[in-house]
Amino acid sequence: MTQTRDARLAAIVDHLVEVGSEAAKQLAARFDVSVMTVHRDLDELEQRGLVRKFHGGASVTRTGSYEIAAAIRRRLAVAQKQTLANAAAESVRDGQTVMIDDSSTASAMVDPLIRSAMTIQVITNYLPSLIALSRSTRVVAQAIGGEYDRSHESYLGVGAVDAVHALRPDTVFVSSTTADAAGIYHQEERIVTLKQEMLRSARRRVLLLDETKIGASSLYRVCGWEMIDELITTDAAPAEVLAEIDPRVKVTVVALGAASSEESPAGAGH
Repeated sequence: MTQTRDARLAAIVDHLVEVGSEAAKQLAARFDVSVMTVHRDLDELEQRGLVRKFHGGASVTRTGSYEIAAAIRRRLAVAQKQTLANAAAESVRDGQTVMIDDSSTASAMVDPLIRSAMTIQVITNYLPSLIALSRSTRVVAQAIGGEYDRSHESYLGVGAVDAVHALRPDTVFVSSTTADAAGIYHQEERIVTLKQEMLRSARRRVLLLDETKIGASSLYRVCGWEMIDELITTDAAPAEVLAEIDPRVKVTVVALGAASSEESPAGAGH
């Protein structure tokens, strides 16, 4: 049976998420269509912000100056992100106000927070999170406005920064693309600006990073570790990098596929 175009587009995205990049000729053979058809498909996916074309093929690989679209990010390292998000959600207490950024890792906290019996307020600039939160009778959702970015499915820009500046949440939960012993990084300037304001606004600042993001850097520096109170990561994170992080940062290491976690106390080795 011949695939519909929408089904083929989704299959191409899933395949590129798995392999990173592939030539148009290989994609044409895989999906039993002409190379010209593949190029039209890739043009459509690039216009949607889902892939990045190069001469002869396409990629969804993240680079130091390019952030892949939210629709793709949600499909990457799903188990790691949900494990971290579950651990972060467990730290939220009834009656608190929390801010969650538009990262695919931090936004994975929304479902466990909705399932909890807590009455809380959640502030976010991520539209899919706001839609999910709007269905809860116990969680009060507050939107961070600004210019809507279709690729990131979130509100960014000066309006978003100004909105965050007026807030003082109990805790902010953020993620980013890379981090090393010197700090946290991202490749898009206006996202950096908003993350910085979010971190300044909150009483407690928690960073969620899976092991693939630790030990590298990107174009822009979001902040140093002095702006982070707690790092939640997986037990696959490189120990040598964790050991070099500012000892004042609480490091919570979560076992993949397990609910338990191990904490490194402040001042101790990570």
